[in-house]
Amino acid sequence: MKDYRKIMRAKREAKGLSQHKLAQQLGITQTFLSEIERGRKNPSLEQFFRICEALDIQLFPEEE
Repeated sequence: MKDYRKIMRAKREAKGLSQHKLAQQLGITQTFLSEIERGRKNPSLEQFFRICEALDIQLFPEEE
């Protein structure tokens, strides 16, 4: 199983988004987003889904 925090950070960086900008879009603090990425905090399920949506992360990719 892949570490979702690393995937989120990589996607955020690939989109050219700072933690501050993404946090603003999500309505959370940059500090909280940083703590999620570092594994110090866990997002709620709702926050997790919103982060995935904002970063275009497919939770259930279609099989090819």
